[in-house]
Amino acid sequence: MNSKKRIVITGMDTINPLGDNLETYYQNLIKGKSGIKLWESLDVSNIDCKIGGDLGDYDFNTALENLRGKVSEELHKKLRKLFRNMTFSNKAATLTAIHAYKDAGLFDEGLELDPHRISVMVGGHNFNSNYVLENTHQFEEEPAFIEPLFGVEALDPNIPATITEVLKTQGPAFTLGAACASGNVALRNGFRDIVMGECDISVVTGAIFDMTASDIHAMAYLNSLAIDPKYLQKPEAASRPFDAHRCGFVPSHGTGTLILEELGFAKNRGAKIYAEVLGVAANANANHLPAPSDEVQAHLMKTLLQITQIKPEEVDYVNCHATATPLGDVKEINAIKMAFGPHAYKLKLNAPKSMLGHVCWAAPIVETIGGILQMRNGRLHPSINIDDLDPEVDLDVCREGPVDHQIEIMLKNSFGFGGLNCCSLIKRFEE
Repeated sequence: MNSKKRIVITGMDTINPLGDNLETYYQNLIKGKSGIKLWESLDVSNIDCKIGGDLGDYDFNTALENLRGKVSEELHKKLRKLFRNMTFSNKAATLTAIHAYKDAGLFDEGLELDPHRISVMVGGHNFNSNYVLENTHQFEEEPAFIEPLFGVEALDPNIPATITEVLKTQGPAFTLGAACASGNVALRNGFRDIVMGECDISVVTGAIFDMTASDIHAMAYLNSLAIDPKYLQKPEAASRPFDAHRCGFVPSHGTGTLILEELGFAKNRGAKIYAEVLGVAANANANHLPAPSDEVQAHLMKTLLQITQIKPEEVDYVNCHATATPLGDVKEINAIKMAFGPHAYKLKLNAPKSMLGHVCWAAPIVETIGGILQMRNGRLHPSINIDDLDPEVDLDVCREGPVDHQIEIMLKNSFGFGGLNCCSLIKRFEE
């Protein structure tokens, strides 16, 4: 969408297998540290995939206590009350929304905001699969003892609704589901809320997919997951995008929030600015199966360049989708070459899922945050676990270690099951 309005990112936060604050997350990315381990919060004894980015033991009580004094006592009291019944996914999403809102300075004393001009977009669907399963088992055993707010908390829209309650926003709010492209689709809608003049601010969150062991097993049936038993002894080596011996993705928990604002609005209140969102575009493969199309992906990248009026040679970095599936990684590399032509060989690429695993619906948001942190620091993280580079991967995927590089414009790719694709262009901020 071409517009004279400029949309910037003024706040960020994430909870993922590499950290629950921006600095820890970035430092672990640069170190090439893996967040993958054996599942402990799920009973995976009867399925083949036993590794993942498990956050099921995340200490929400400590996280909530750490907010004391950083937000108003009124808000902290509300959170303590809400957290008694909130789902795993809702707690994590709400925490990142609050931290990102605070990071953006939107809780600052004396700041007057019109609540009707703030939207909340949450990317994802089927968030509470594990919670629903647990309550279904409880219902079968003794119906009277299901969770008292099961009828509310189990619903996906409860997550954006909770965020609106704690942030006191009254603009558009809903979930947007597009499988692993969900986070970027939420970004697209938040971006458009501001471009169209309906809002000044958008809170864009990618929420945790609280998956069950059966969800993991079902994805393994599609030959999408890394299930080689040799990784049981070395789970950190299992996620290996672009490696010739990659065997599928590693499912993970993760959530993140970006705060978008119209540039003039942000500048008028003296906000710090992380980066500028140039545009977000989406398309579909016309095929409901998880069969990526390099032609459709390339068409999307070209469309995004066209609508943002960015020349291919102005883009210098691609934050890849790169899930480590045998077909998907090569299709993405081919799509990049089709979209950028000879310039593709001058691009820097890396694969955050090599360390994070695949945080599913939230992946585009969590990985965009990582990309912006690299942009801010002028240093790219490595793509780890590439012991034997696939000969079809002939672009620079940062396999040798961290690389000093000042990102000017980042392409963030996300390609979801069902052929639902969404990509964004993020620019280093300049006045």
